[in-house]
Amino acid sequence: MIFGNIIGKGTTKEFKFLVTGDAKKFDFVQVLNKEKYVLANILEIERDENQTIAFCGIIGFIDNGLLSILRSPLEPGSEVLYASDDLVMEILGLTDNKNGAFIGHLYGRSNIKVFLDINKLLSKHISIIAKSGFGKSYTVSVLIEELLEKKVPIVIIDPHGEYSTLKYPNDNLKDLEKLSKFGLEKRGFIENIKEYSPNIEVNTDAIPLKLSSSNVYGKELINLLPTKLSNNQLSILYSCLKDLNSNSSIDDLLIRLELEENSAKWTLINIIEYLRNQNILSDSFTPFNELVKQGTCSIINLRGVKPELQEVVVFKLLNDLFNERKKQNIAPFFLVLEEAHNFLPERSFGEAKSLPIIRQIFSEGRKFGLGACLISQRPSRVDKSCISQCTTQIVLKVTNPNDVKAVSNYVEGLTLEMEKELSNLPAGTAVITGVVDLPLVVEIRPRKSKHGGVAVDLFNEEKVENKKPLDEIEKYNNKDLIPIIVPRTTINDFRIMSGKKNVKVKLIPCAIFSCLGQDEFNIIVNLANGDAVMDFETGKGERFLFDIKDISTQQRNILNIALKFKESFTAAELFSRSNVQFSEIYDIINILTAKGYLKKEGNFYSVNRPYSNILRLPSFKCHEKIEYTSIEFNELMEDRVKIDFVKDFLSNYFKIKNCKECFLVSYY
Repeated sequence: MIFGNIIGKGTTKEFKFLVTGDAKKFDFVQVLNKEKYVLANILEIERDENQTIAFCGIIGFIDNGLLSILRSPLEPGSEVLYASDDLVMEILGLTDNKNGAFIGHLYGRSNIKVFLDINKLLSKHISIIAKSGFGKSYTVSVLIEELLEKKVPIVIIDPHGEYSTLKYPNDNLKDLEKLSKFGLEKRGFIENIKEYSPNIEVNTDAIPLKLSSSNVYGKELINLLPTKLSNNQLSILYSCLKDLNSNSSIDDLLIRLELEENSAKWTLINIIEYLRNQNILSDSFTPFNELVKQGTCSIINLRGVKPELQEVVVFKLLNDLFNERKKQNIAPFFLVLEEAHNFLPERSFGEAKSLPIIRQIFSEGRKFGLGACLISQRPSRVDKSCISQCTTQIVLKVTNPNDVKAVSNYVEGLTLEMEKELSNLPAGTAVITGVVDLPLVVEIRPRKSKHGGVAVDLFNEEKVENKKPLDEIEKYNNKDLIPIIVPRTTINDFRIMSGKKNVKVKLIPCAIFSCLGQDEFNIIVNLANGDAVMDFETGKGERFLFDIKDISTQQRNILNIALKFKESFTAAELFSRSNVQFSEIYDIINILTAKGYLKKEGNFYSVNRPYSNILRLPSFKCHEKIEYTSIEFNELMEDRVKIDFVKDFLSNYFKIKNCKECFLVSYY
């Protein structure tokens, strides 16, 4: 296809031509020069009343298998042609790379795929920049999907809980149409995703994240404290640490601090107690080889965690993982750092506890196979020493002048024309550098998994027949959204599996309780029948609630002691833990046995079900996700068991940190 002919003055780097064909900005064109085709890129197009002129930047030509540059300008009058895909791929060095990460198509060239070198990602670093709402997280998720399919271990620092939807297949109709055009299929990665959080009250579907309390000593302890200490406080702290050893606990330090005579110790004690009470440090910490595992993406969900604590968690976690990687105790892995400007700010924009270890990872991580991905909407506020270490950059739409300037300062090969285009990039389009020697404009491929910015719509596929309006749920009257436990099976899946055309929907009232025993765990209680839910399709589970009004206070105390035995026990063993007379134990045991609380086998006793189920509740722990959504339903079950009764009952055995009402969706 002929686009036009070269006119006017040209150089070895640029030329212009009179447009007679359907030329577009960013199109690649070719011009014959001494029996070799030269590749160029249309940088800008101008039109007046009489003519249209395109301005092109020259890329080069292939000579003896190598990319060469022009040494003399192109001849005026030469024909400018639409460049063939083969020529573009040959000169740019773009080849199908089965071992690479497929990120998208060259803009305007659906036949030319763009791949990122996975070995390069793990040995070097990448930055992804865009203004808020223009596809940072979406692009990162595309990259994560590719890495998961290549079994690369991934750790994501996720301040806002955006990445948990990687578990589920994409259900966006527009994305599904695009996926077919890209030759891809929707897919969820639920088997590859593990989500951890220091706050499972907010992030109910997450596993509790516990950080190692070992070697929390000296400088590391100071970095773990959420506030900056004064010189006086530092002096007191160092004085106390000298009297302790590396195996001492935070409690040992607090005891030593109380012996100090300086009044400044009280503020310091309060700060250290605050850290201890966050319950993020533990001897039974989350294993490092569980966080970094081949084919697994570990999401560190920090939603609901205070900013100062987020910095502490990120510092401690990355410091431990980096040290383990240096010792080769864990595999090479890829670190994704969302909202990077909060964790590694430029000096003029504040300080962060996490900055030193992240700076070390960016400067030394490549030696140990630790690649990092830095994501930010404010590159001007990100530490320059870290962002300059990124050899691959993906830049989507950026409009803030300071951020545009920051991008142009660290992105290699970015031309003045391309810099001007950063604020005009279409949605889903990025400028990528580091793949080849030149910046590429790439159309990012659609996600295979569900996008985190899309609200859950349980019934978007078909209306439910004989629906009841939301305001029939009295406690949510006049509200648009109610808390729903996200079902594992969609209504369409149930329709296919059951063979039913008209599927009805039942809402089961439930409550999720965040409990603290030896460990922290969440359980969901069915308020229609009082069961601890184990089957999230039907709401069925194990009964554990019981009314203990038919026994005396003393008998109740003995029953509570009996509940602490994991196995059967004798009367003598029960007596040794109680404060009653031995003669009374037999009378109480006989009463509890007669009323069905205990059962006797020979000389041994055990607690009957459902009473013994209270001890098994930690094994009923769940990681279900709650989302607020509008819903249509056919039946609403009555909450026969009141949430306050359940809370009071559980309080006898566990510390209740939080409880939330919600609804479980069941199909029939």
